[in-house]
Amino acid sequence: MPDRHKLVIRLVAVVGLLVAVAFAVDLDAAITSLLDANLSLTILAIILVQGQIVLSAYRWHFTTQRLGRPLPIGRAISEYYLASLLNMVLPGGVGGDAVRATREGKAREGAADKAYGVAASAVILERLAGQVAFFMVAAVGIACWPLLLEDTLPVGTGWLLAAPPLILGALALLAWVGTRLAPRPLANWLKTLGPSIRKAWLTDGAWLIQGALSFAIALLYIAVFALASAAIGAPLGLLAAAALIPLVLLTMLVPISIGGFGLREGAAAALWPLAGFAGSDGLAAALLYGVVSIVGALPGALLLLKRSSAASSRA
Repeated sequence: MPDRHKLVIRLVAVVGLLVAVAFAVDLDAAITSLLDANLSLTILAIILVQGQIVLSAYRWHFTTQRLGRPLPIGRAISEYYLASLLNMVLPGGVGGDAVRATREGKAREGAADKAYGVAASAVILERLAGQVAFFMVAAVGIACWPLLLEDTLPVGTGWLLAAPPLILGALALLAWVGTRLAPRPLANWLKTLGPSIRKAWLTDGAWLIQGALSFAIALLYIAVFALASAAIGAPLGLLAAAALIPLVLLTMLVPISIGGFGLREGAAAALWPLAGFAGSDGLAAALLYGVVSIVGALPGALLLLKRSSAASSRA
């Protein structure tokens, strides 16, 4: 299927989901809450987004060091800002990471295939470390559910918890098959993935740094959403934030929308009443979270402008 058709499908999905949510809740109340959002809390949320991006960039910097291809921290931060912005506005939520890996591969010296292989490994392992930590945080939040709300978890929660081991198992199987059936360059790269995981995550205490960074980043994501909810007048308590927000953020991993829009709003509108707020509050909080995330990543636009200017000057 051509890329433009996929983009149209995702745009239709986002609009359709948002329209469905708008019909399910009090849209006027959601818009009013959004327009009356507390400016101080919104600014604080934007500041915390900077912490997410900088710590994530340092995790990438650390991962590349472990793989023997040091990446200057300044370049890591600027590239991560760009990738974060692109992830919020491109379909699938990983387009920015693909751009990050490609740009870093081009910047490397030596054989092109080796440079791109290391760059791709570093990006994949850095993001995967974050996803593993976030699923662990989500599991803790779900364990808090009976303490906060009710014994019955939302429909689909079991699948969310089962997804990580299932996905990891499927990826391991694909990697094993790929080492035997894939074209030689890809097979060679897959054979290096296991040793790369050990270097980046496990040996010489790397797991301590990877774990500390990844859990800190996961908590920052939750804090930003909690601030967005508080800003629109629906402050969540600690247990409510731990139980609800990870479930909402997990929906953003489903690659059928753009930047998680639509799925995130639908999940928040469904879950916020469980904490004593209206569905319209969940919609407003999720929309504000999306805006805050984009605004927080806007410094990435400076890199895009710089790149465009450099290309124009060479033309």
